[in-house]
Parts: sequence; C-alpha cells; structure tokens
Amino acid sequence: MFFAGALIFFARSYTNYFVCDDYEILGRVDLVRAQQYFTKSWGYGNEYRPLLVYSYAIDQALSGTNPIGYHLTNTALHIANALLVGILARLCQVSAAGAFLAGIIFLLNPVTHESVIWIAGRPVILSALFVFISTCSFLRAMQSRNPYAWWAAMYAAFIASLLIYEGSVVLPLLVGFLSWLLPKPQRHRDTVHLGVLGFLLVAYAGAWNWFFGFHITRFPVESSLWGAAGSLGKGIVRALHGSMRPMVAPVYVGILAAILQQPKGRTLVQLSLGWFFLSYLPFFIVRGYADRFIYLSSAGAALVLASGIVALYRSKFRALGLFLAVSLPAFYAIGMQNRITMWKEAGAIAFRIPREIRALAPSLKTGTTLVVLNVPNTYKHSLVYLSGLERAVALQYPCVQFQLKRQLDGQILETTNIFEYSDGHIRNVNLSRAPKRTCFTGPRLSWIGEIIHQRVVEKPVF
Repeated sequence: MFFAGALIFFARSYTNYFVCDDYEILGRVDLVRAQQYFTKSWGYGNEYRPLLVYSYAIDQALSGTNPIGYHLTNTALHIANALLVGILARLCQVSAAGAFLAGIIFLLNPVTHESVIWIAGRPVILSALFVFISTCSFLRAMQSRNPYAWWAAMYAAFIASLLIYEGSVVLPLLVGFLSWLLPKPQRHRDTVHLGVLGFLLVAYAGAWNWFFGFHITRFPVESSLWGAAGSLGKGIVRALHGSMRPMVAPVYVGILAAILQQPKGRTLVQLSLGWFFLSYLPFFIVRGYADRFIYLSSAGAALVLASGIVALYRSKFRALGLFLAVSLPAFYAIGMQNRITMWKEAGAIAFRIPREIRALAPSLKTGTTLVVLNVPNTYKHSLVYLSGLERAVALQYPCVQFQLKRQLDGQILETTNIFEYSDGHIRNVNLSRAPKRTCFTGPRLSWIGEIIHQRVVEKPVF
C-alpha cells in the first residue's frame, strides 16, 4: 500500500523531459556496451560507477528515449529507500509509529527533489539504497544469533554502493558511529567487521585514486573551513523544509524541545546529528552546494522529526502531536509537488530549445558553427542546460559534425548560425542586414556587435 501510494504521488513527474546531464545518457549505453565502464570513467573524468551504468542500460532497453521508464526507476528506488529508513529507525529503537512517520517524511521531503526527479541524480539514490541495506544488515547482525547471512549482505551491499557512487565511502563511519552510540547485546562482534570495512575503504580509496591519477574531484575544492561549515549549515536548513519561515521555524523548535525532554530522545538527537554530519562528510571538499549532497543525510532529519512528533503525541500535548503527524507530511507533500512542477517546466524548456533550433535551421552542413545565446542554465531550483546542450542539439542532427557555442568569441563566419533564447523561445539573430564578409571581427561587428552586447552582457540570464 505504501509503495503504490508513493508511486501515485510522484506520477506527475514521470513525463518530465530530459534536462542537463540526462542527455549524456541517451544513446550512450546499452546492455552490451555497459561492460566497458568497468575499465573507464563514467561521466566527466573521475567517476568510477560501472554498476550505475547497468541501471541506465536497463532503462534504455525498456524505455528507449522515453523518459517515463527512467523516472519510474528513480521513484521506485526512492520509495525503497524510504522503507529502509523506517526499518533503520526500528533498528535504532524508534517506535513503530515513529519509524513509519520517518519513512513518510523522508519520502516527501522536498530537499530530495534533485536526486529523485532528475534522471541524472540516480547515483545518489541508488547508492543510498545499498548504504541503507548495508547499515540495516550490520545492525541486524549485531542482534542475531546467526549473523553470517547479515554480515555477507552488509559486505555485498557496501561493495555494490562503492561501484555506484563515490559518496558511499561514508558507510564504515556510519556503522561505526551507530555501533558506538547504540547498546549492543554482543559488543565484541562489531570490532572485526568494522576493521574489515575500514580495510575495504582504504583499498577502494587507493585503487580509485590510482585509476584517476590522484585527481580527487572535477569540482572546485573548498579550502575554507567556514565555507564548508556554511554548506553543512545550509544543508541542515534545507533538510528542515521551510525552517527559515517565521511561521514554520517555531514548529521545528517545539519538536526538538519535545524529544530533548527524554533521555532516549537525546540519544536519538545525537544519532541524527551524527548521521547527518557523517553522510555529508565527502562534500566538505566541494565548493558550493547541491540538494543531492544531503539525500542520505536527510534520513537523520526524518528520524529526529518523527521521533519528536511521537514524543509530543505521548505527552500532555497529544492533540498537537497528532496535528503535526498529519500537517507536517502534508506540508512536505505540497513542497514536493511544487518541485515536480518546477522540474516539469524545466523539462519543457529543455525539450523546446533543440527542436526550435532544428525548425529554424532544418539542415546543417558539416563544419557549421551554432551560437546559441541566453540559454538558461537553471529554472528556479531545477536544471535546464547547465550542461548537455550540445548533446541535445546533436540528437536533432544525426551524423552531422558541427560546433556549438553559448557565447560569441569575437569571430563570426559566414558558416555561423546565431540564435538566442528570448521570451521562452529560440529566435534567429538576423545577420542579413550586415555587409557580406567572410569574417566579422572586432570593431567591424558594428550594429550586430552592439545588439549582441545588449542581449548577452546587459540582459540577465534566465
């Protein structure tokens, strides 16, 4: 019932069109060619994700160039993660009601939108699936009289997560933290297995760095401690949806106050904060912030919010707890639906741009240069063409070799077609009134240079 209801809730997102990095997936992999990514990078030069490629290859086999299959896969993975958050909460000694509510909050939290609704956000949710499986297996092994199957599941899931997304390196820290914080009936069991997880982590880190020539990330590295702390703080604020609103912030304060009244509640707050921090740890070195960075971390927020609401319900504020148990998920659901609409509109823009270019230039000669101005990188909090534009346009001109630029570089040849995105549509920048020259450069751009300057420099990007 939970799974079916969640599928229906996200149904509006299934037709959202491809945006940004999604175009790097289309036509790039299939079940035959996927195996090559065991020996080469996936993506932009330092991403070793061979198992991720197979998930996209299966989508390609079943859905082709239709986005529905890709979105269904993302959504199903997210729902499975929400169920695992509930299981994890139970294993962390949260009540059944609190565990169920934690799963719902995690499912609906709008901060997860980028990972779930964006097809290219799958590395985060697919790896999180195996991180949750591995963590739950560890906790079950600690409580089981016959733990061997659980230990095997823990190791298998950890290795799978590493072959999907680099952020999975936090798992040994997560289970080590839980082992230290939670009471254990068999305290001696965890030591050896935590050591093995640590060994696997070191081996993976060494092999990964060797494979990529010791180049850690393609993103700018954050060298400021305050910058890293600011990103973490922003993540916590975003995970508590609406916490900057004067009408909502007191609700979170009240929930936190309720849970801190109980000794067990204080332990859960420590657990949640520790989970949040450790899950975010790989992204401290990345300058900037993205919602997908705290997908795994948001499980900690879900746990503490659900536990606080249950604590309110069991106190003298029973009516308030019941009200929040209904209203907070509803508030999150509205926020998530707004994010779905936002990505749907971004997809519509991404769908329209290459097709309108094709309509204005039905055929291209090999060697043509296309200049497309003012193409939006983002739409609100969703992505459009921060990357992927050249690939999207290339799909409209199969077998034609051309060059695409998003700004003028001071030279316009007769083989250059110039377009601009304006008022929601692609339009030609007409050069017919300019004198016929082989090359227009520097001050000889005259009127077209002035127009381009106004449109590119003075007009803000969408």
